[in-house]
Amino acid sequence: MTDQQLWTAAVASIKKEFDLLPPQLKLRIGELTAEIRNLKAGYQELAATADAEAECAACLGGCCGHGKHHFTVVDLLGYLTAGADLFVPLFNSHLCPYHNGSGCMMAPDLRPFNCIIFLCEDLESALGFEALEQLARIEKELRRLYYCIEALLGNRFENGLLITFERSLKSGGVFFNYK
Repeated sequence: MTDQQLWTAAVASIKKEFDLLPPQLKLRIGELTAEIRNLKAGYQELAATADAEAECAACLGGCCGHGKHHFTVVDLLGYLTAGADLFVPLFNSHLCPYHNGSGCMMAPDLRPFNCIIFLCEDLESALGFEALEQLARIEKELRRLYYCIEALLGNRFENGLLITFERSLKSGGVFFNYK
């Protein structure tokens, strides 16, 4: 299967399983992903105080070259619970498949964990100690929330959507093992 075929199949499979979740569990996942989105937005706002947008535009996405496996099941759940339109990745791109040449296809609050918490040396040095401490606290809370979703659904999703999907195919094609 090509990466595009894996993506399409994985998204369809997860959407189907998500739709079948008990209403209370769906509600809880929605609450957790809303918290994640708020924290990511806060992280981005804080990073913006170091003029991250201009820094990243000048760099042309240098850090984005290895993002293929950053987008996880939890990130997809963020899209599903927010009712946001899902982008179509460009797996033939020399950059990250989620980068369209003029920037990331995802709003900051819906970007993968690895993408949102990454600070290059230039950005990190432009932030003060207090801001870096606050970013570390946000990162810790994001990690906790991702783990909460994994625990609720009985699976680890840190390896990225495509890898997780390929592994699920070998074990019966099920993502969610909740009780």
